[in-house]
Amino acid sequence: MIGPIVSAFSSRCYRPRFVFRFLVQLTRVLYAFKGQTLVFDAKRFERAAWVSRFRENKAGSFKKSVELVVVSTSKDFDILPNSVAYAIRALSAYQIYGIRIIVPERDLELCRNLFSSNNLEVSVVDESDLVNPELFRKISEVFKKRNTWVLQQLLKVSAVQKSKADSVLILDSDTVLLRPRPWFSASGAQILMPSYEFNSSYYEFLNTLGMSDKFPEHTFISHHMIMQPHILNHILKTVGLSTVEERVDYICEKSDLSNHSPICIEYELYGQSLIQGESKEYFLERWANISVPRKHSKLILNFPGIKKFLSLFYNSISFHSWS
Repeated sequence: MIGPIVSAFSSRCYRPRFVFRFLVQLTRVLYAFKGQTLVFDAKRFERAAWVSRFRENKAGSFKKSVELVVVSTSKDFDILPNSVAYAIRALSAYQIYGIRIIVPERDLELCRNLFSSNNLEVSVVDESDLVNPELFRKISEVFKKRNTWVLQQLLKVSAVQKSKADSVLILDSDTVLLRPRPWFSASGAQILMPSYEFNSSYYEFLNTLGMSDKFPEHTFISHHMIMQPHILNHILKTVGLSTVEERVDYICEKSDLSNHSPICIEYELYGQSLIQGESKEYFLERWANISVPRKHSKLILNFPGIKKFLSLFYNSISFHSWS
């Protein structure tokens, strides 16, 4: 029952907070009646879902160039063309620097064929150009079956580092952006979108680097994020992780391997560092993302009217393969 409540109150529209609290309390009672405990951090959800009661700032700074970067594999290629096309629409007020898709070598040709018949100029890059096979072997030895999960984080960080654009929109390849947004304010501050997820191991790991509280007020597992290369490079230089080799060595040494998901060195590394910095280089806006099981993706993606309807209520939609 909590799933529909989360989906309904994740929307970008006005939602009475007292109704949310009543429904969560009712759900807790129903769980208790069945001898179960509802595991749901309602306070964290409220801090994210009601982060702003005002209309999003439309007076943005539109002079920033933005590169779109997507790390993907063939399992998401049924979603990827929509992810890219709708991301470009969401960035329509800005200067598009380029589109870069990073995939394993085995998927290069298939990925290029996906975009061969449209007008988008897409650069498809071999992931080994950013993280070499020797480093990947080291990751695999330490993280075993979670090796590719760690790799995709490292790829995002390296891609932003090397970008020549003013900023980079990192986008998970199973996520479709439904609406344009003010990615930057009039003063040039960037958007951050608090999410609802909390995995304590992420923040314990980042705390060893001095860049996060163990229980931060906001978390940023938002499936897409604006990152500015000059800010990211400053963060990495400050903690001594400027090279991919240094990052691999550190995560292999410091990660809590008893945890299935021990680190987040892309979204949370950037978001927590930015929000805890002394300068006000960010503003917070509602995430308003809805998660939909992958089995429904074809129905939604093949009918523009459904996406249009969902855009009235949500800023983005994620089709997680594990959902």
